[in-house]
Amino acid sequence: MLSAGQPDLPDDLPWKQQQAFLLFDGATITDLPVQVKRLSPAASTFALFDQSPFVELRDISPLLVAIEQPDEPLMEFFLQRAHEESGVLLFSPAPAHAVAEHLRKLVAVKLPTDQSALLRLADAAVMRAMLASADQSLFGPLSCVVSADCVNVLWHCQRPRQAECPTLVAPYRLSVEQNTALDLVDRRRTLLDLDAHLLKHFCAFHVGETPGLRWPMLEQIATRSDALGLSNKSELFNYANLMAWLDGHEIAQHPQIHHLLHAPSLQPAGERVALAAELALRWASQRARP
Repeated sequence: MLSAGQPDLPDDLPWKQQQAFLLFDGATITDLPVQVKRLSPAASTFALFDQSPFVELRDISPLLVAIEQPDEPLMEFFLQRAHEESGVLLFSPAPAHAVAEHLRKLVAVKLPTDQSALLRLADAAVMRAMLASADQSLFGPLSCVVSADCVNVLWHCQRPRQAECPTLVAPYRLSVEQNTALDLVDRRRTLLDLDAHLLKHFCAFHVGETPGLRWPMLEQIATRSDALGLSNKSELFNYANLMAWLDGHEIAQHPQIHHLLHAPSLQPAGERVALAAELALRWASQRARP
C-alpha cells in the first residue's frame, strides 16, 4: 500500500477492453524473475534487458508481465509495493511483444550532451516524468499508465492526448526539459531515501504520518545542505544527522559546529560536515546523561 489510507486504483481502468501489464523494476525488487514465476507460473514475461548489450544484466532487468484480472496474485504483489514506487501498471490494445518492443527503445537514451544513459523506466516517478512531457511518441501503443505517488499518497493515471501516437525513434534523445525533470526525480528519490533514514534512526525528531507531511523538513534540510556546498548523498545524510542530534537547537548556539560549517576553510565541505556531525552526536550524548 502507499500508506495508511491508501486510495483505491482509479475506477475507469480498461480491464475488460484492453490487455493489462505490470512493469516491475528488477533493480530494486530482489530476485524479481523468481518471485514473478512463483506467484504466476504461466505468466507471459518480457525482460527489457533481453537484448544486446544488456543481456548480462537480465537478472535485474525491468520485467513486463501480462495480467488478466485486478485480483491476481501479481497485482497484489504490485499493490503491496506501491509505496516503493518500483513498478507501473500499463494498458494497451496492442499485443505484448509490441509493448515490450516499444519499451525496449527507452532502455538506453541519449542525454542533451549526447552521452548515453540507462533510463529506469519501471521506476514510477521516472515513467511519470517522461510521460508528462509533450512528446506523445513516448506512449507508443500504451493507452493508460498508472503510477503510485507515495509522497502525495495518490495514483496518477496518464493517457495520450492523441488517438494514434507517433512511432518512437531509437535511440531516444532527451530534451533539456525532460533531462531537468529527471534530475528532479533523482532529487526526489534522494529525499525519499533520507526520509527512510531519518525514520529509522531519528523517529522522535522526524515526525509526520506520511512523506508528504514530512516533506517540508526534508526540503529544508536539503536546501541548507546545498547552501553549505555539500554535493552528494553521504554529505546530505551527515548534515541531516547533525540536525537531528541538535534536535531543534540552532547551529549558531554551538560555536565549534558553526565554525566548522561556516568559517572559510581549505578543508572539503564533506569532511567538515562529518566532523560537525560527530560534535553534535557528542553533545546529544552528554545531554542525554542523567
